[in-house]
Amino acid sequence: MQRFFILATLFAVGVVALLASRVHAEQAGGLFPTGVPTLGGRFVWSDEVVDHGWRVQKNAVIGHYRLLDDHDRRQAFGSFDTCLAKLNEEKKAQNFPPNPKDVVIVLHGLGAGRQFMEGLAEYLEENGNLATINVGYPSTMEDVDAYAASLDSVIRHLDGVERVSFVAHSMGNIVIRRYLNNMSRLDPAMRPPVEFKRMVMISPPNHGAELADAWADNKLVETVAGKPLEQLAPSKGWPELEKQLSTPDFPFGIIVGGRGDAEGYFDAIPGDDDGLLSIETSKLAGASDYIQTLGIHQLMPQYKEVRAAALNFLLHGYFVSPQAMHPIVAAK
Repeated sequence: MQRFFILATLFAVGVVALLASRVHAEQAGGLFPTGVPTLGGRFVWSDEVVDHGWRVQKNAVIGHYRLLDDHDRRQAFGSFDTCLAKLNEEKKAQNFPPNPKDVVIVLHGLGAGRQFMEGLAEYLEENGNLATINVGYPSTMEDVDAYAASLDSVIRHLDGVERVSFVAHSMGNIVIRRYLNNMSRLDPAMRPPVEFKRMVMISPPNHGAELADAWADNKLVETVAGKPLEQLAPSKGWPELEKQLSTPDFPFGIIVGGRGDAEGYFDAIPGDDDGLLSIETSKLAGASDYIQTLGIHQLMPQYKEVRAAALNFLLHGYFVSPQAMHPIVAAK
């Protein structure tokens, strides 16, 4: 498994370098003229505004912004104000319908992109008639606080939205908890005018990630995974990051994978694990429901059982039924 991870990270380094060079070319207007399809922001772009599939994105390398249409074609490039103004022009010209009052923000984890969560978002829309906003961020390029700031920007630009729920995988849950902590420290008048309704945490590293301790000492892995790897390491950055995380004060539930036994998939992780996190590290006191569906960490959002449980919680506040709920209470 470790050899596979190293090979994968080598490939990722090459991809990131290639994308960075293409970004600089885009800045000069050479390779990416207006209207030409892009990759949608898989590695170096953070969503700052999302509206009917259009996205204002910020580049983590050069700090510039771009506007993508709902087919990931670049329509503007430059400052945030320039891209937002162009988006507002398009909204008026195309007569965008009002945003729904209730939305579900879907957030991916470390090393992934929003494309990884598309199947889950589509499932929620098709089977629950829920309006989803699949948010992307450059998960290996900056730190958790930067990702939380981008999420704040997305939420503040949800015109007409009154209630927001969340479904997040892995580190995406830590980004949301960091964002909630930021909001808790603001005067109520400074917070976005939305109510947080429910949250589904899928395989969250709520107490850090044990393997991050070992990987954070690997310079190659650290180069690819970025600062979040150190932030999630229990013996390194996690104690400080944990102080900056809030437990949701609205209903939330936790879905974990693993093997359902005392050994799990990976010997280096104590107890049951999903191949990356121990099951115990995902638990968080205050959860109104908890369920183990079994499975591998990286694939959890792809499993039918996970998607069905997430939908049930968003609609009803439980994963299976009121009688089968397993809340997590704080130790006395």
